[in-house]
Amino acid sequence: MGTAEGITRGFYEDIKEAAAHIVDVLSGILKVNTIFVATNDGVTNVILEAFNRTEELIVKGSVLSFNESYCSLVLRDKSSILTIQDTCENPMTRSMNVTSGLGNRFFVGVPIMRRSGEAFGTICLMDDPGYVISETDMKTLNAMAVFLGYVVDLESTLHVQERKLSHSEQIQEQLQAEKERAESEAMTKAQMLKLMSHEIRNPLNGILGLTDLMRTPDMSEEQSEYVNMIETSGNILLSLLNNMMNFNINEAGRTVIHDDPFDLVGTIENTVYLYAGIATGKNIELGLNLELNVSQVFVGDEVKIGQLLAHVIQYALDSTREGSVLITAVVNGEESEETGTLQLRVKYTGQMLSDKKTPTLSQDENFNIQKLIGSNLGLAVSQNLAILMHGRIQVSSVKENETEFNISLPLRRYWELPQLASVQQRLKGSKVLLVKDPDILQGVSSLMRRWEMDVHMTSGLTLAHDWIKEGLKPDVAVVDMGLLEGGAVDFVHELKQGTENLPVLVLIPYGMHIELHEAEAFDAVLTKPVRQADLLNALSITLP
Repeated sequence: MGTAEGITRGFYEDIKEAAAHIVDVLSGILKVNTIFVATNDGVTNVILEAFNRTEELIVKGSVLSFNESYCSLVLRDKSSILTIQDTCENPMTRSMNVTSGLGNRFFVGVPIMRRSGEAFGTICLMDDPGYVISETDMKTLNAMAVFLGYVVDLESTLHVQERKLSHSEQIQEQLQAEKERAESEAMTKAQMLKLMSHEIRNPLNGILGLTDLMRTPDMSEEQSEYVNMIETSGNILLSLLNNMMNFNINEAGRTVIHDDPFDLVGTIENTVYLYAGIATGKNIELGLNLELNVSQVFVGDEVKIGQLLAHVIQYALDSTREGSVLITAVVNGEESEETGTLQLRVKYTGQMLSDKKTPTLSQDENFNIQKLIGSNLGLAVSQNLAILMHGRIQVSSVKENETEFNISLPLRRYWELPQLASVQQRLKGSKVLLVKDPDILQGVSSLMRRWEMDVHMTSGLTLAHDWIKEGLKPDVAVVDMGLLEGGAVDFVHELKQGTENLPVLVLIPYGMHIELHEAEAFDAVLTKPVRQADLLNALSITLP
């Protein structure tokens, strides 16, 4: 048994060896003078193998015109064996040139057929006229022709496999070369990007540091504006450098996702608060509404989740000219289940930042986040992080001028902090007077109602006064200092004077300044959007 390039050849190396073996076998069985195997291509007849017992009639390797050979007569009717008792007497052969050369001979020819129905050649016998061939010998001859046809098909199949294998090896070598080249280019790109980032970051940090030194109390308004422009531009460049490095790390597959217990509510709140100042500076309302319990601990990558959310919030703020950006979160699934899906939604007033690569969204139209990759590097980083954490990001237009990002991430519940759970239990049933304007911000009312507190909410100071006069005795009052009708400070003083030992918590917008003498009247001051832990601690401290 032989092999060629990893393919098993079977019993014979090639068709010639098979033909030689068959002729050898037949020569031992049949007493005929000449046995030969010929192949043809419709033009020539080639003797592959020949056996001559006493008289040499056929020579191995000889070539004859196909039409001038007896084999052409055999292949006229491929379904039967051709038998000629005397070639000089038979009308088909007596006028052929080969007959004049060989003289009168006995001839038997059997076609060698392939499975496709195509003729490969013939197995032939020759002897003197009067030779008698038995039925058993004819069956043997026919069986050898069938067997040789099988060998021919096998040989053809092996040739096809060899060509495929050779082609496959060439493709594999090309792919390997391309892979190595791509890896080399990627490594070069990563090293160059790292070097560029380092070289740009150093002078950029110097520029940002100098802007702080340039600020003086006696600067004119125009000079202050120029310094702010320098600082803003520098921060944008620094953010771009960070995004490029993060994207490069993700693409290189070097990002590692950690599964550790963490405070999900605190992670989301801290991330949102990073952009409170930017939102205030653009006069955009930044809202936060978490349908989560601060006492619940989850398992996941706290840093990556915060980074993912930060890029999306930054994109939403950049896309919003006026209006609001609202971040909501909920973990789907029963609390008794070990795993759940975090659904983070970032909805903002405005359409997606569009360019030629980014189509404008129409109402109720959904697009994959991939549509935005070409327009924003931060979103590309967020998408990679979501995929690494087995989640996804989708974007859709919910109204004509509102767009929403939907982030889905699987999380595992860890445990519930018993200390916070006991505080929430202690607040159950406490009466709360809540005076605030309705807005998109995290619902303080919904938080306190989730803790099963008895909340009486109004946006009017007059109605709040009436409730007090009608006998409402709250355990705590929560007052928004940003009431549209104003007078919040005076109302707090009146509450303090009219209700003995009533603790008052005030909510102030981000960046709002409160005078020291005013703050003395308050038991606690909370900045909007209100953090769950801050509200829980303030209520726990102020309530008896």
